[in-house]
Parts: sequence; C-alpha cells; structure tokens
Amino acid sequence: MVDGDAATRSESPESVLKSSTVMDAPKKRIARPPKPDRTAFEAKISELTAITDAKQARITEIKALVNAKRDRRKASSTANAPLLEKVKALNAIANEKIAQRDAIREELRASDEKRDQVRAKANAMRSTTKFLTDESIDKEIDRIESKLSHETMPLAEEKRLIEQIKSLNKNRDLAREYVEKQAIITAHDAARKGCLDRIRAKDAEINSIKAEQGKIRSKLNEVKSKDDAANADVPALNEEKSAAYEEIKATREQINKLRAEQKKIEDSYWAQEKLFRAQQKEIKQAQWEASQEERKAREEARKQWELENAPEPFEEEISACDALMTYLAQWDVSKKNEQSTAMTTSTEEVTKGVEGMKLATRDAADDDMFSVSSGYNKKKNKRGGKNAASSATIQHSFDTLAYFAKIQVAVVAKATDVPSTLESIRVKKEEFLQKRKIKKERQAAGLPDEEDVAKEKDKKNKSKEETDGESGKGKKGGSNPLSVSLTVKDDVVEVCVTLSGEQKK
Repeated sequence: MVDGDAATRSESPESVLKSSTVMDAPKKRIARPPKPDRTAFEAKISELTAITDAKQARITEIKALVNAKRDRRKASSTANAPLLEKVKALNAIANEKIAQRDAIREELRASDEKRDQVRAKANAMRSTTKFLTDESIDKEIDRIESKLSHETMPLAEEKRLIEQIKSLNKNRDLAREYVEKQAIITAHDAARKGCLDRIRAKDAEINSIKAEQGKIRSKLNEVKSKDDAANADVPALNEEKSAAYEEIKATREQINKLRAEQKKIEDSYWAQEKLFRAQQKEIKQAQWEASQEERKAREEARKQWELENAPEPFEEEISACDALMTYLAQWDVSKKNEQSTAMTTSTEEVTKGVEGMKLATRDAADDDMFSVSSGYNKKKNKRGGKNAASSATIQHSFDTLAYFAKIQVAVVAKATDVPSTLESIRVKKEEFLQKRKIKKERQAAGLPDEEDVAKEKDKKNKSKEETDGESGKGKKGGSNPLSVSLTVKDDVVEVCVTLSGEQKK
C-alpha cells in the first residue's frame, strides 16, 4: 500500500490540468505516476479476512451445536408425548371430579344457608319464651293450677296466674312451629353429613388422580432435568455467537475503512494516470495527424508524377482500334484497290504490322487451328476466283480476340462483315478520343475520374460478393472467369470464349 504522505506530496490532477491548460504557454509534460503497491494492503485485508472467516466458522459450529441440542430436546419431547397425553387425560378426569366436588360443596352451602335461616328463626322463638314443648307447657300449667288450688293469694295475683295459663295455651301453636323448625334443622344436619361424606370421597378420588399425575410428572421432570443439564451451555454458546457477530462487524468496518483509504490512493493514481494517458493520446494524435499530412503530401506528389508521366488516356483502346483496322483491312472488299494489295500481302507482313497478333495458314508447320481460314478454302478459292475471298470465314488468334473484347466490338467471322465491323471500330475510336478529351479536361480541372469512381464502386461490390461467397456453406472452389469451347462445322473451327458471363465468338 502506498504511503499516504507520498500520495499527497505528488502533484494533484487538478494542478496538472491547470498547468496544462494555460494559454500561450507550452504544455508541461506529465510524468507517469508509479502504480500503488497493494502488498501491505492485501496482507492486512487477508489478515482481517482470516479473522472474520475464523469467527464465521465458529458461529457455524455454534449453530450446529445448538441445533443438535434443540433436535435432542425435540426428540425427547416426542418420546414423552404419550406421558404428556396421559397427564392431560388425568387432568381432564381430575377437573371433572373437582367440578363434581364443587357442585356438592355448592349443595352443602345452600343447605347450610337454609339451616341457618331456620335456626335463626328458632332462636328468635326461644328468646320470646322458654316453653316451646307441649310437655313443658302442660307441666307449667299444672304447677300454676296447683298453686291456685292450694295457696291463698290476693285477687290480683290470682288473675295474673290465670292470664299466664291462657298465655301458655296460646304458645302451643308456637311450640309446634318450633318443633317443625328443629326437625328441619336436624334434616339439614343429616344432609350436611352426607355432603361432607361425598366431598371426602371426591377428594380421595382427586388425590388418587393427582398421585398418579405426580408419578408421571416425576418421570417427565427427570427427563427434563437431563435435557436441562445437556442444554445448560446453550446460553453461553449464544453469548459467544453474539460476541463473534460483533467482532465480525468491527473487523468488517476496519476492512471497509482500509479499502476506502486504498481507494483514495488508487483514485489519485488513476486521476494522474488519466491525465498522462490523455496527454499521450494527444501526442499520438498530433503525430498521427503529422504523418497523415506527410502521407497526403507524398500521395499528392505521387499522383502528380503519375499524371505527368502517365500515357494518354484510353491509349490502349485507341491502339487496339488502329491495330484491328490495319488487321481487318486485308478483308475489306469495299475497296477494290486495297483488296488486291491485301490479297498479295503475306501473313507474316500483316502480323508484323499488328503487335501481339499471329496470322497462320493451313500450311503452317504447327497447323494452328486458330489461324486465318484461307488455307481451309484453298480449293474453293481456286474454283471461285475473287468471289471466294469475299465469302471466306475468318478465324482469329487469342490476342486478336482480346483486342475485340477490349473495345467491346463483336468479333467478325466472315469477310463480308468486315466493312461494317471497320465502321464500328472507327466509331469506337471516335468515342475513345472523345472520352480522352473529357478525361483530360476533368484532370485539368482537378475533378475525379468517373471511371475511377465506377471502378472503386465495382471493387467494393465485388469484395462484398466475394465475402458473401466465402461465407456460404458447402461450396468449394470458385467459378472460372474464362472458358473456351470449340465447334467444328463445314471444315470451320468456331471458337467461343466466355469471359465473366459475356460470350464472344
């Protein structure tokens, strides 16, 4: 990692850009900055990453341990499910018994409430008099009557005792009611005893159920104790996991800080590198532009030299026209004076006059089948005289056929067609002379040649066709642009030349 002070000491991109854009001053050459060394940075990142990886591995291990313990607890719960179901069933039975006991208690409470009410009324009756039974009333009346019969008393006392006997007789109804209330109280006491007995029976049933539940719960508590002992370290493991998470978080923050610092250094480097590359691009662009100007000057000089030393435009076409006119003049029957001269002229002299042409007779040593056909018609010339020469079939060499193809004039096959062919050749010559004049005028005016433009366009089209042809599948080789076919008819050999789809005979 590059030292931060060294990075700040290097020239900033903004200052370099300012110095490079000062007007009317030469641009300062920007030095290429050294590439930051990432060795220390990557070593520190590797160290911190190793810490996070170790903590992450420990977290994974803790999760596995906790999950295993949780799975064991789930398995234990699954195994204890029948016992838990039995406890739930016993709870239902116990709750039913408790409900029945509570109903009995409610019945007892209602009975006690009624008994207390009757008892309260009986107690109220006892507070009014102490003679609440027929026996006690009869005994008291007998005592009073005995006193009245055997004792002498004042009249007032006698009257009081007589009123007391009347009162006691009236208490007989109250005594009967009191006796009834006492019977009710006794009945409630008997019912209370029955309720208490039923409650004690329900309590016994409930206690029996609770005892059975206690046995099952003791088994469950034993299993739970074992599970708790096995899972006693789970909280500590969770705390360790949380601490590992916090340490990973802190380490990653440190990594992000280091990367941010390294990014500042590398951003400064790339800003300087960008300015350096931009200047190098400008320099190379300037060099390229200079080389283009130099190349353009050389091209102009070459074109000027070629223009000055080039032959006359359409020189080959015009020369071909002259050569063909000279060559065909020997069969021109329209000029009688020239015809006799042409008949006496030997094939070798005509050939010397036409460059690149060969005229051979049937008597030649190589027996060329493309020679002039006068040898074939030797017997006919003897029989026909002058008219035989006019009906002779003309056969040409390949060079002569090339001349015909160059000026695009149909190849003459018979001597009778020579005059019209000569006229066509003269017209072609005039056309080429006119084209020469136009081309020279365009060259003088500095305009591009129309034929050159057309050739360039044809060249592009041809290149495209060749590319398309090469991209085709299953095609091998290419078509031959030149093909020759021979036909023999009436002692005459006819040559058919096909050049790029154009047939010439």
